[in-house]
Amino acid sequence: MSERSYPSLRIARLVISNFRTFHGPTEILLSSGGVADEMPVFHGGNGAGKSNAIAAIELFFQAAHYWLNARLQTAGSIGQPQHIRVPWDSSQPFRVRSRDWPPNIRESQFIELGFADGGCFRMVFMPAGNDVVLRLEVPDSHGQMKVLYEDERTNHYKEIARLIGRFATPRGPGSQPLAHMDARRREDPNVIHGAPGSPLSSTLLVRLVELSTSLNPQDTERWRAFVELGGRLGSLRGREMYVMRTEQGVDLRFEIRGRQILRYTELSSGEQQFLAMCAAIVTSRASIVALEEPEISLHPDNQELMRDVLLEQVRSGLVDQILLESHVPVFDGPEVIRFRRSEQGATEVSREPSRPKDADLSAQAREAGAKKEWVTSDGYTRLPKEMRSDLGLQTGGYLWFLRPTPERQWEAWTADQLDGRFGWKDEEQEK
Repeated sequence: MSERSYPSLRIARLVISNFRTFHGPTEILLSSGGVADEMPVFHGGNGAGKSNAIAAIELFFQAAHYWLNARLQTAGSIGQPQHIRVPWDSSQPFRVRSRDWPPNIRESQFIELGFADGGCFRMVFMPAGNDVVLRLEVPDSHGQMKVLYEDERTNHYKEIARLIGRFATPRGPGSQPLAHMDARRREDPNVIHGAPGSPLSSTLLVRLVELSTSLNPQDTERWRAFVELGGRLGSLRGREMYVMRTEQGVDLRFEIRGRQILRYTELSSGEQQFLAMCAAIVTSRASIVALEEPEISLHPDNQELMRDVLLEQVRSGLVDQILLESHVPVFDGPEVIRFRRSEQGATEVSREPSRPKDADLSAQAREAGAKKEWVTSDGYTRLPKEMRSDLGLQTGGYLWFLRPTPERQWEAWTADQLDGRFGWKDEEQEK
């Protein structure tokens, strides 16, 4: 199914400097033991900088494409420019926005990508009056960064053209380096949805129609892949799936022959989210797919299914890498990327084991029958059903709590148990 034209774009290392919440060079390792992650998982609180890291990768590909195209137009000419200028906040197809710099910082900004195949490229943005100077750099034999193709005496036309292809259409005509789906499963905040409240945009629906009706065998395989993925969802198993144009637009339908036809908008929110994510991956023709909060609306069982489906798309070669921003541990591999904000507001990033050191103890506690319940800041919780039954509190009641001592933990007692424990009940009976 893969239409690969150029080497994999899987990222092994990302360095960001002076971009949004990243102050100074910040390294993000997306590899372990020299092997790039198939599906790096970003964890961290809201505003920690996870989305900014994805935005930096997007900016790298856009700026590198722009810079290479500008160099291509002058390749082989005398005095070809090494530094390409772009006005601040211009309305050109590629823009450099002043708000992408941290507050009160106007030093040079750079985004560096190290790829799994060993390639390394750095995109530099240098403020210069009313403009920003762009430089695409690579390491020399001594590891020092230098401008790419800085030798003006050599015609680098073919090399530049090939690199444009790698960064712009890595999987052939119509492909893209990165596809990003935000928390609402929308590719673009301005996209018009297929139906009110639907996470599947009209753009994705049109792409599904194109795949299902195409005479290109690779498109047909992508449509079949989407149908197979949809059938993995237990509630849709056994239903025929087809996409069709109607007077109202494009519709995705699910049929049990002779019995029932469901429209996409009639599915549950979890079913719609699952299908929207699958459609985004299959139709994007991107080397890298970034997904925010894939757990939204999904039952824990289907979160695990989504994790398995995503990994399968990487291992099958449909995409090179999937980047996840998540708040649940279901998608975690052995290690995760943790984002934090310092007291100064700068993003700090570390690569850490996905599970804390006491994870084994937690597993042993669960095996021994222990229950973990969430307690609110007001102290409210729901006792496990088995505990309520053992305490005779099926319909509710009071509990007394005994403070811990060095010899014991907190204890909880019903009123009757408290009487028996301290002998008050016997005293009352003696009277």
